[in-house]
Amino acid sequence: MNYPQAIDFLSTLIDYERWVYRNYSFKLDNYFEFLSKIGNPQKQLKRVTLVAGTKGKGSTAIMLAKILQDHGERVGLYTSPHLLDYRERIGVNDQKISASRFATLLNDLKPAILTHEPRITFFEALTTITFLYFLDQETTVNVLEIGVGGRLDATNVTEPEISVITRIGYDHTRMLGKTLKRIAQEKCGVLRPGRPAIIAAQRPRVRSVIKEAVQERGAKGIWWQDDFNAQTIEDNLNGLKMRYQGLTMDAEFTLPLIGTHQIENAAAAIAAAEMLIHEIKEKKVHKALANLKLPARIEIIQDRPAVILDMSHNPESATTLRKTLNKHFASYPRRILLIGITRHKQKRRIIETLAPFFSEIYVTQAKLPRAESTQNLLKLCRKMHRNCRCMDSVADGVEDILDSLDADGLFVISGSIYVAGEALETLKARERANV
Repeated sequence: MNYPQAIDFLSTLIDYERWVYRNYSFKLDNYFEFLSKIGNPQKQLKRVTLVAGTKGKGSTAIMLAKILQDHGERVGLYTSPHLLDYRERIGVNDQKISASRFATLLNDLKPAILTHEPRITFFEALTTITFLYFLDQETTVNVLEIGVGGRLDATNVTEPEISVITRIGYDHTRMLGKTLKRIAQEKCGVLRPGRPAIIAAQRPRVRSVIKEAVQERGAKGIWWQDDFNAQTIEDNLNGLKMRYQGLTMDAEFTLPLIGTHQIENAAAAIAAAEMLIHEIKEKKVHKALANLKLPARIEIIQDRPAVILDMSHNPESATTLRKTLNKHFASYPRRILLIGITRHKQKRRIIETLAPFFSEIYVTQAKLPRAESTQNLLKLCRKMHRNCRCMDSVADGVEDILDSLDADGLFVISGSIYVAGEALETLKARERANV
């Protein structure tokens, strides 16, 4: 089995990321049974950190992994979804899994997958590959981003040494529940008795739900504001400067990112690192954060015209994007949004948050069965903006908009990671063509 064949096989499994299923059945019993048949690799992983939340969990996981790596740890990092290649999800010390190793591990797992009924899902298979790869690579610490929710996510079969819960908001409401209380309760499934739990900045009502869960489960809560916090010192297009005050450290750090929300994420990552590293070093934290790369998180791809790649797929992320645009890009004379959103997301809230900032909006559709149709998005968009148009594909939208944009224009691509991925592919192709 080669890598393309491995991806083809994975695509035969139930994939809740790409497809719409009427009857969601999230239970871990079947996955636990499958893992027991192959020797329970999840139990052999060293020093697991689970990162849950609605907003910022991927950024926080990446930041934490980088800090740990710069302190000499061999760090396994599992994130989802991906922009261009499934292998982006699985890495050790900044190196993604090789195509050949990915294919070999899946080929070894294939007989167990085929003989186990009911069949495990796409995400469970990918998570199993991750466990086996991290064991193979002899990682000393492993940072796992929760896929959806927490309680019933495949990564939650592990026994974390520490858990992190980033900011919680409305997302995946069909699966997790329609109230913040229900969503927060699902996220709290990552808590463990007697183990530290880093709780990032939260709405008051969410914080109270988490506090109750921490007490019920006997976890050791480490709270934003009570135990660690951070303040913005500088916020400009060159990046952020922050002051962090935590469990053992009081220091200033710089981030090559835009959007002050990243300061909250960095604070949660540093707090988690303080719990995991015996003697945390300020210089090493500074180096880790100063060299960060967070693809498609309000990422400036080019300057003239300004092109921003983002993946705001819920109202909270859209609000963050809008605040950042208001602060840094309001003076641009022509401001264009290319947006595509997956079905069952809170499309109206996302669009009504972003629409007033832009002079033109182009709606599109990623190559994804779960993507909302351009016609439905266009109808919705026209209720909130007078200058909305339709693009048949993400690639067409990127090409046409860039060809029409002057050097002083702004072009923002957002709505989902699938749109961001297809846009990035097109941007890279344009760059190669112009070399």
